[in-house]
Amino acid sequence: MATVANHVGRAESRLAQSIRVWLSLLGFLAAVQLFIAYIGAGLETDPRSGLFSWPAIGIVGAVGLIGIWLSHQTGFPAAQKPTVLPIALGVTIGLLMAGGDVVFGWTRAANAQHGLTTFNAPFPGSVLFYPGGAIIVEVFYRLLPIPLVLWLLPGRLQTVGFWVLAVLTSLIEPIAQDLDDVRPETLAMVSTMFGLDFALNMGQAVTFRRYGFLAAIVVRVAFYLVWHVAYGNLMCHC
Repeated sequence: MATVANHVGRAESRLAQSIRVWLSLLGFLAAVQLFIAYIGAGLETDPRSGLFSWPAIGIVGAVGLIGIWLSHQTGFPAAQKPTVLPIALGVTIGLLMAGGDVVFGWTRAANAQHGLTTFNAPFPGSVLFYPGGAIIVEVFYRLLPIPLVLWLLPGRLQTVGFWVLAVLTSLIEPIAQDLDDVRPETLAMVSTMFGLDFALNMGQAVTFRRYGFLAAIVVRVAFYLVWHVAYGNLMCHC
């Protein structure tokens, strides 16, 4: 009985740890919303800023809590201090994406196609905007859907199920964002961006399974800070 009680206690402690981390991340989203509302710095005119409205934060918070509970039911680790690996992965893909843009001019093509003057949210608000976006994206790309489907599967299918779900969820972003302008002359550009976006998402899925949801978010935060801020805001101004 003592062994069972200890096991239950450890499980509850790990879940409580993940919930505390999640509440801290929601606090960061609230800080982004306050920045947009009272400082703005150009973010107030960005239509994506609606993702940081109070109702949106409430929905993200509730959905994330469900995903966290399900992840603990399906063998995912508790949120823990990320190692250098998630940061290195995000930075590496960010550098590769920036290099691809230098070669292929993807941001110039996207701006021209959509009638935009700039691809990236303005600096310095982007330093808050993109990490906040990384939190929101992770909830709907991985934190809820992967554990939810695994929870519905028999235990013997969960390993195979995870890899199938990892691939499928990793295709959502590149299919939605990278296939707008597929022509023979843009095939190399589109293929490169599609492959890098898929690698980013697949890396996050594997990181989520191995290290927990915070590490998966850190991968995207590192990527965004390289791709959108360091390169997009400060180097290419695109």
